[in-house]
Amino acid sequence: MNFERGGPRLRNIEDNDQVARLQGHDIDASTPLWQHDKAWIRRPAQLARAAWQSQFLSRLSFLPSHYAYFIIVCLIASLIFWGSSHTISYVDSLFLVVSAMTSAGLTTVNLSQATTGQQVVLFLLIIFGSRIWVSICIVYSRKRRFHKRFDDIVREARMRRRDPSPRRFAPSPSPPPEVEAMGSAQVQEKDDEEVPYLSWPPTIGRNSPTINLTSQQRDELGGIEFRSLKLLLRILLLYFFLWQFLGCIALGAWINNNRPALDNSHKPWWLGIFNGVSAFNNSGMSLLDTNMVPFQRSYFVLITMGLMILAGRPAFPLFLRFILGMGRGWTGSTESLHFILDHPRRVYVYLWPRGATWWLLFILIFLNSVNWVGFLLFNLNNPEIESIPTGPRVLAGLFQSLCVRFGGFHITDIANLHIGLQALYAITMLILAYPIRNSIRRTNVYEQRSLGVFIPPDDQDPTWNDHENTLMHEFGRLGRQIRQGFTRYDAWALMLAILVIITIESGQFRRDPVHYSIFNVMFEVVSAYGCVGISVGLPDEDYSFSGGWHAASKVILCAVMLRGRHRGLPMKIDPVVFTAERIAVPRGGR
Repeated sequence: MNFERGGPRLRNIEDNDQVARLQGHDIDASTPLWQHDKAWIRRPAQLARAAWQSQFLSRLSFLPSHYAYFIIVCLIASLIFWGSSHTISYVDSLFLVVSAMTSAGLTTVNLSQATTGQQVVLFLLIIFGSRIWVSICIVYSRKRRFHKRFDDIVREARMRRRDPSPRRFAPSPSPPPEVEAMGSAQVQEKDDEEVPYLSWPPTIGRNSPTINLTSQQRDELGGIEFRSLKLLLRILLLYFFLWQFLGCIALGAWINNNRPALDNSHKPWWLGIFNGVSAFNNSGMSLLDTNMVPFQRSYFVLITMGLMILAGRPAFPLFLRFILGMGRGWTGSTESLHFILDHPRRVYVYLWPRGATWWLLFILIFLNSVNWVGFLLFNLNNPEIESIPTGPRVLAGLFQSLCVRFGGFHITDIANLHIGLQALYAITMLILAYPIRNSIRRTNVYEQRSLGVFIPPDDQDPTWNDHENTLMHEFGRLGRQIRQGFTRYDAWALMLAILVIITIESGQFRRDPVHYSIFNVMFEVVSAYGCVGISVGLPDEDYSFSGGWHAASKVILCAVMLRGRHRGLPMKIDPVVFTAERIAVPRGGR
C-alpha cells in the first residue's frame, strides 16, 4: 500500500551495518519513509484522522507559532508584572517584559524600583525567551512526536494481528508522483512480500490508550536518528543548566565575599544569580542601575560574565561541537555521537559542519577584534576611559566589544564615548545576526534543507568546501547576504519605526535637540532591533534613552524588539523537526 502525499520525500539516515536492524530484519535506508510507515491496513476513521493531521502539520509554519508564543507570554507576564505592584505603569511593565523575553535588555525604569517578585518575573522571562531554551523545546517536541508515532505503529500492529485474513502488499517499483490532495492512496496487492510487523508483541492498557513500550523497543523503532536526538537533548539540557548554575554560583560567591561599591542595596547572591542568567542569555539587564560600571576593575566578574556571554549565543555552536567532539574522543566509537557530528543539521539547527563552524569562529574573532581595537583607539583622549588603569581598561574594552554584539551590558556610559565609536557600535549591532544566519542557510543546503530554513533562490549554494571557498569568497558572500537581507527584510522596518518615533518625539527634539537627536533615536531603535540593549541613556538617569519617550513610542519599540528577535529564524519547519509520522519500521515476512 503506497500513500501519495504532497511535499518532499524524506529519507531516513541509518547505519546499515549496526543500527538499521530490528529483531533480525534490516531496514532499507534507501526506501522513502512513507513507504515504510504507511504499509498498514487502517480503518477509514484512522485514515481520515491521519490525513487531517498530516495536512495540518504540513501547513504549520514555525514563524507564526514563534510569534504567538512570545506575544502571548509577554501579554500574560505584563499583567502579572503590573498587577503585583502599580508603582510602574502598564506601558513600562509591558516594555520591560518584552525586553526581557526578547533578550533586548533595554529598560524604561530602574530595576531597583521593581519589587523582588517583579524581578523574578523578568528573571524567568530571560530564561524562557532564550534562543537555546527555545531550540531545546523544539528538539523535545520532535522527540515527543517520535513517541506518539511509536504508539501508532504498535496500535496498527495490534490491529493487524486481529485481522483474520492477512493480506500481502508490496511497494510500487518507483516512487509515486506528488499529488495535491493529502491522504489519497494507491493500493497494489502482490504475493511477494508481507506487510511490516513488529517482532515483539504490543501491549495496550485496558483503561488507557498508552502503549507500553520499553526504552529499548523505542530505540529500535526510532533508529539512530531517534537515539541521537535523545542524546543531544540530554547534552543540551546539561549545557544550558550547568553553565548558568556554575556561573551564577561563582558570581554570587565573589560579590558576597568582595562586596564592591554598589549603588543599590541588593543581596549579593541574588545580584550574582540575576546577572549570571542575564549574561548567559545575552539579555544585558542588571539589577544595578549603573549596570556593570561598578565592576570596571573586577577581573573575575568580567572574565566570568564574558565567558557566559560567549557560551550563551555567539560561540554556542563552537562550544557545543567541541563538547561533542571531546565526548566522541573519550567514549570511543559511539554511533549516536558520530551521527550528530556527521549529520549535524539532521538533529539541530545550531550544529553545523566543520567548515561552517571554523568560519563562524573566524568571524567572531574578527568582529570582536575590530570593536576591541576601536574602543581603545577612539577613547585615547577620553578622560573617563583613561581614568581606568591600563590592565582593567584593556579587559573592559574586550568585555564591551562582546556586549555590543550580544551581551547588552555597558562597562561605561555609552553617551560619553567617542561619536565614531558609537557609529561603529550601531553598525555592529545591525549586522550581528548575519554571520549566524549565513551559516544556518549554507548548512541547510548542505543537509538538503532537513530543517526547512528558508533560503532565497539567489542565496542557494550546494557546496561548503574549505578548499573551494576562499576567504575573500566567503567575505563576498557574507557581504551580499548582508546587503540582500538588509534591503529585503530589515530596512523598511527600521526606517518606518524611526520615522514614526521621531514624529511622536518631535516635541522632545525641539526642547532638547542634543539628547533627543536623530542619531540617538536611530541608535536606540537599532539596539532594540538587534536585541542588544546598549543605550546612550538620558542625563541624570540610569535607564535607557527610550525611558524618556512617550507611551506610543515605547509600544512601537516593543514591536521592533519582537520583530528583531525573530530575525533570521526559519520560515517553516520541515517534517524532520515537527512531524514524526515518517518513521521507518521493518519490512519483511515470516
